[in-house]
Amino acid sequence: MEWLNKKAVVTGASSGIGAETAVALAKQGVDLFLVARRQAKLSVVSERCFQAGAMKVITEIHDLSRPGVGKIIVENCLRELKGLDFLICNAGYGIFGPTRSTSPSKMAQIWQVNFQSAYESIHCALPYFSAKGTGHIVLTSSIVGKKAMPYAAAYTATKFAQVGLGEALWGELREIGVGVTVVCPGFTASEFHATAERVASSPMINRSVSGQSPRIVGKAIVNAIGKNQREIHLTLLGKLLLILDRISPALATRVMSWVGNRELKPENKKTRQEMN
Repeated sequence: MEWLNKKAVVTGASSGIGAETAVALAKQGVDLFLVARRQAKLSVVSERCFQAGAMKVITEIHDLSRPGVGKIIVENCLRELKGLDFLICNAGYGIFGPTRSTSPSKMAQIWQVNFQSAYESIHCALPYFSAKGTGHIVLTSSIVGKKAMPYAAAYTATKFAQVGLGEALWGELREIGVGVTVVCPGFTASEFHATAERVASSPMINRSVSGQSPRIVGKAIVNAIGKNQREIHLTLLGKLLLILDRISPALATRVMSWVGNRELKPENKKTRQEMN
């Protein structure tokens, strides 16, 4: 992989996996088009990228919950950077709580941010990638995009959709030189869980062990692009879950049911009050 002077879009770049992916690309000399909602944090990431070796970093503030913004991002990148090589669809957030307490409007909103905006960007970029016969698309999914967890139905649905889209795109594009990678991180130590929306008093995830560093995920994404990997899994527990799912899908489903009820289930008292 020749990295120098390549151009990349990274959405959700103001913190966590997006920020660390941007820095990892900057170390390779990639020109960056960074997108997020928070200007102050995005400016900090931009400065980190310059310090890491990037020669050009453009930042734009966008709200991906608005339909059509995914297309605008790609169009702006092509105009400002005069090209695009890597499309990193990383933006997303979580909604945790019972499905009956997650309204259809909330589902529509998380769908737009986590999936539809990425689809808009990909759809806009595909003619460009196809015409030049190169390019790489990255979809940041999750281990719950492979095995669902209770009390995270809306989030899980968007992540399953990303996995399906990535698999289909890989089959469509591999003959013309365009790569597709689906990333399925496990629990990652980032702002994600602190900023996730919780319905019906769903609690914060209570973890006795710290998550993996987003820096590890960012480096893994860049490595996956270089090796043209179709799908990557990064945590031992995530890998063990997928092995278990192959051996006994029913048992793996029970394990995730236990995890979801332990980590995300609202307090029983509050749940009973809502039902009355």
